[in-house]
Amino acid sequence: MPMSQQQVTGLAATMTIVAMGLGYSITAADPTILSANLAEVRHGLGFSPSTASFLACLATLTLAAAVLGAGALGDLYGMKRMFAIGCYGSIGFGVLAAVAPNVAVLTFARAGVGIGFAFVLGLSLAIINAVFPAERRAAAIAMYLGVGHALSVFQPAVGSWLAAHFGWRACFLVTPVLAAVTLALTMRYVPETLRWQRKLDVVGIVLIAVGLILLILGLTQLQGGFHVSALVQIMVGIALAAAFVLWERHTDEPALDMRIFGSGRFNAAVVAGATFNFLQGGATILFAYYLVTIRGESPEMLGLLLIPAVLLASVAATAAGRAVDRFGERAVLMSGLAILLAGMVMLVVLDAHTPILVMGVAVTLNAIGGAVVQTPQSTIMMSSAPAELGGVISAVKPAVGQASYSLGPALFALVGTTLFLRDGRQKLEGSGITEDQARDALRVAHGGVPGPAAGAEVLDPEQARWVVSEAAQSWLTAIHDLSLIMAVVPAAAMMLAWVLLRPKAGSSSA
Repeated sequence: MPMSQQQVTGLAATMTIVAMGLGYSITAADPTILSANLAEVRHGLGFSPSTASFLACLATLTLAAAVLGAGALGDLYGMKRMFAIGCYGSIGFGVLAAVAPNVAVLTFARAGVGIGFAFVLGLSLAIINAVFPAERRAAAIAMYLGVGHALSVFQPAVGSWLAAHFGWRACFLVTPVLAAVTLALTMRYVPETLRWQRKLDVVGIVLIAVGLILLILGLTQLQGGFHVSALVQIMVGIALAAAFVLWERHTDEPALDMRIFGSGRFNAAVVAGATFNFLQGGATILFAYYLVTIRGESPEMLGLLLIPAVLLASVAATAAGRAVDRFGERAVLMSGLAILLAGMVMLVVLDAHTPILVMGVAVTLNAIGGAVVQTPQSTIMMSSAPAELGGVISAVKPAVGQASYSLGPALFALVGTTLFLRDGRQKLEGSGITEDQARDALRVAHGGVPGPAAGAEVLDPEQARWVVSEAAQSWLTAIHDLSLIMAVVPAAAMMLAWVLLRPKAGSSSA
């Protein structure tokens, strides 16, 4: 093992930030590219709506399952080497998805893409943390996040343009091309990190991998309504996560040293990250319902609103790095949570004729709030990490993020549908339409697929149009109530951050 870590300066520092930011952006944009073109992919290979729903989240599942293992392997064998392997996987499996002759091959390819992403996303932040000197680390992390946001903006549009002009297979080529660029920059400019001689905790990695798969899969299924199978998966996932914690506390060489959670600063950062992922995942569902179901806009409208929002989020992420130096981690973290809170509360003013600019502001606040939170969250988590666990701690961030992001749509959809049915139940009486059928009609209306229990009970187009036409006012009421209910989440996270990030006596930090 080398005595000291080689660090980057000048052009190498800039290119390292660009390479890691580009890798981060690919993992963020790729699922959106598939979702935007899923109908064309499904038509091209001829598979069912339930298979389409599974494919849409498959890369997320395998990413979450593999990310902790990717971090541990990075600590053991060098983060650059493992990051490069993730790039190779993203290239190979991305090309395989583009040429897939049937849905079985496409399923295998999407699972492989997710594993590749686990190495790219799980190690990019850790590499930035390792190769920049301490005095430049916070600024480098902020710039990495800013670059990641900025470079993710146009990838879905490029993917959709390719699909429209060259067929659905072309949309899968965005990821491998950009992964190849990422790999080239990494091999040329990024130094290898230190390797730490530790035993690989296979049992712990398997426990958390299977637990996260079941938890996220169950939460994803709950978006279509309450199902016993989804609840069972969630409960088993939670049980395996608990078993992981017990194992890590008693094994001699844990993959994740649970003592890290004894740090109030670390816990505040984890909770803040879970909060913004939860709200961003749930708010996306809410925005889609409002724009498509209530206003009758095309699904592409949300994508258009997201372009300026994510660009501003890129600026905010970078600016948050400078703000941390001036005002302190607590102030910036709480400011980001306050912006998320404002974005949720703002939805109370929406009606069927609210100017689209107002909706754009709400979307932008959601994106900016998440970016502002993410910068101090990342610096706090990485500064809490022992050097030999840099990869693993970096992997905790996306693992928590993926689970929280999946929880958002599930909880928003369940609570929102409950609120909707409370107001709209009388309209369904005498129509011959069940609540499950109404729920599925609304999901299809905003671009989803029928729930797993729908089967032959899916409404015919005329009935579905009636449900949507009668749903507008009931959904507006549900959105108003839901936004106030969910505003409790960032408010509670702000209170927790205020307490856990309180400076110690004699400290001059803000």
